[in-house]
Amino acid sequence: MRIKWKVLPLALVLALSVGMFAACGGNQSEQSGGSGQPQTDETNGYGYLCIEDLTVYINTDRAYTFAEITPIFTVPDKAEELTYTYDAEEIKIENDIVTPLKREDATVNVRAESEHFSTTFRVTVDYIPLTGSDADPWYDISEFTTKISANATRCSAVTDDTTIFLGDSFMDDAYIGEYMSSYAADKDVLNAGISSTNSYHWEAMYSDIIGETSPKNIVIHLGTNNFYDIRASVEQTEESLIRLFKYLHTSYPTTNIYWFNITQRQDTAYSAQVTQTNADLANWCAQYDWITCVNTSPKISTSMLSDGVHPLTEYYSIFTDTLVNAGCEIAAKDA
Repeated sequence: MRIKWKVLPLALVLALSVGMFAACGGNQSEQSGGSGQPQTDETNGYGYLCIEDLTVYINTDRAYTFAEITPIFTVPDKAEELTYTYDAEEIKIENDIVTPLKREDATVNVRAESEHFSTTFRVTVDYIPLTGSDADPWYDISEFTTKISANATRCSAVTDDTTIFLGDSFMDDAYIGEYMSSYAADKDVLNAGISSTNSYHWEAMYSDIIGETSPKNIVIHLGTNNFYDIRASVEQTEESLIRLFKYLHTSYPTTNIYWFNITQRQDTAYSAQVTQTNADLANWCAQYDWITCVNTSPKISTSMLSDGVHPLTEYYSIFTDTLVNAGCEIAAKDA
């Protein structure tokens, strides 16, 4: 799998590099210069190589995430191509992308080597059971069985031109249905949201609903129920959303993914957490060309909400207009 990155401004790249090297702490490379002894900038001019430890996830359904190996050379002009030695039964490394192979927890030591550099880093494989006594209750989707089945039937019509709107109640017929009856009349669009769901639920059920066909676009509204229903932290919410986004990308690599950032509620109990998550994930999404953060949150005021949570029907156009302005191409429905 080849992960496509967006071109970032040079200042941002340098800032990320400095931050990553600092995060590596003492994980500096041993450099081979014939003597087998560690050498410093002063003795050979090559500097150090640093690679952060990584974590990848795989769940019961074999959905998996990926992690990018980002070598940091303290003397960038001396950067060299690296080869990796590791347990190939547990993980795969291709084009500096790590993916897990087995549904089990594992810690894999990886050695990165070149002519002048040698260092090790760890890859943690975190297995996530979705059912059974070891499963986190947040992955329990038993209450949504009927809706999952109905939405899976709806998504059986998906083609590679279809745009699917997924997620929580914002994308459920109960709230977006009236708007979709007119908006989707001439477009290859369908909605398959489920009220009261959060990102953990969608980690467990997305493939059951979408099926095997890769749609043109997957559009998601998720995150609000992480805070207001299950009281997840910002860190937990961000980790789950990113895990879901990566699951979607590895499952449907040709699909464009769009995430409507979290809409603020009239109830401001978690407004700070929503703001933080929106900011953090906007930065995360900006790294890649396969996912886009659609910044609708500041465009929806509390006066536009029907119940303090959901937009009135006439304001759903803000979502679809902003989506198109963000670059989403929605195909016309076949005559």
